[in-house]
Amino acid sequence: MTVVIYLLLLLMVIYAGMLLWFRTGNLFYRQKENSQETPPISIIVAIRNGENSLPQLFTDFSIQDYSGEMEFILVDDESDDSTKALIQEKSSNDTRLIYESSINGDPALRFKKRALDAGIKMAHNEWLLFTDADCHLKSGWVRGMVEHFTDKVDYVVGFSEVERGTRLVARFQSMDYFMLMTAARGTINSGNAWGGSGQNQAFRKSLFEKAGGYSQIAEELQGDDTLFLQVCRNKVSAEVVFADNPDCRTTARQERTWASLLKQRARWAGDAKLMWKFNKIFFLSFLAAFLLPLLLISTLLAGLFYNPFYITVFVKFLTIQFVLEFFLYFTGIRQLNKSIHFIDFILWFIVHNPYTILMGIGSFFTQKLNWRGREVVL
Repeated sequence: MTVVIYLLLLLMVIYAGMLLWFRTGNLFYRQKENSQETPPISIIVAIRNGENSLPQLFTDFSIQDYSGEMEFILVDDESDDSTKALIQEKSSNDTRLIYESSINGDPALRFKKRALDAGIKMAHNEWLLFTDADCHLKSGWVRGMVEHFTDKVDYVVGFSEVERGTRLVARFQSMDYFMLMTAARGTINSGNAWGGSGQNQAFRKSLFEKAGGYSQIAEELQGDDTLFLQVCRNKVSAEVVFADNPDCRTTARQERTWASLLKQRARWAGDAKLMWKFNKIFFLSFLAAFLLPLLLISTLLAGLFYNPFYITVFVKFLTIQFVLEFFLYFTGIRQLNKSIHFIDFILWFIVHNPYTILMGIGSFFTQKLNWRGREVVL
């Protein structure tokens, strides 16, 4: 077990360095200039069985206060409900709204990436803005994102959040997503973007074409955000910024059960474990973040069933982890002007270690999952 303790110490040092970097990127960064231009924008949404989400999405589109030209490209991803009919009915009354089918996307792609590829091909404008059908958009979403579209910028990562709700799973999801977005903001502000979210992002159509579209990640289950971001940075040296304007934040869907949340995160982690192809430092950090809770819990079990000394080791390392993560959390709420929910942070911290282990293990079984009602065969 002495070897385990030394390994635990090494992992904690790596983890501490990573969180310190996230925190530094949130605190110390060059202020971004805002664009005063109002270029034409193409908003692209891939939709699979979205009949329940479309009415709210239509409303959110209608209240956008952007003064420039907008087109809304809704890509039906082989839905088997009334999605197609609803889009076509709405588009007959609003010429800005365009129906497209995912079958017109690159046949080498699958699922959401093929749908997005079809929408991007259909787009008439240089700047492309993306969200999901079940996200809620503020009236200033387009305007707030466009403020970051300067001549020097190629890719904009927007902030997305999940409402706290009343269920424990929703509160955990809200806090977990906030921590992920805070980390993403830190890496982007430091000039070495690691991640983003397909629920709120924008990039140039010319960047997409220069990067070869999604061809490098055609075989992956998802990858339209974080993996594609790495492709753009590696292949085209894309300039990436984080959108700080509160008006352009989106609100994502709450997961109703722990099982559905774990399934969603396992899909995301399935992309992260492939990161070694695109960003080796990111991959090693992800691996350390998975091994650390695994060794922490192993140390606790050793203390319970082998030698009480290891309980002391567990408590000391857990305390260090708590302090490090709380500092990142506190930095995030101050920088993003969010309310303090210390009880939610405690819940998140208690659940996070075993959750991370389950998520990491589940990432190796993404081929057993289904995607919006369709079987995944990898």
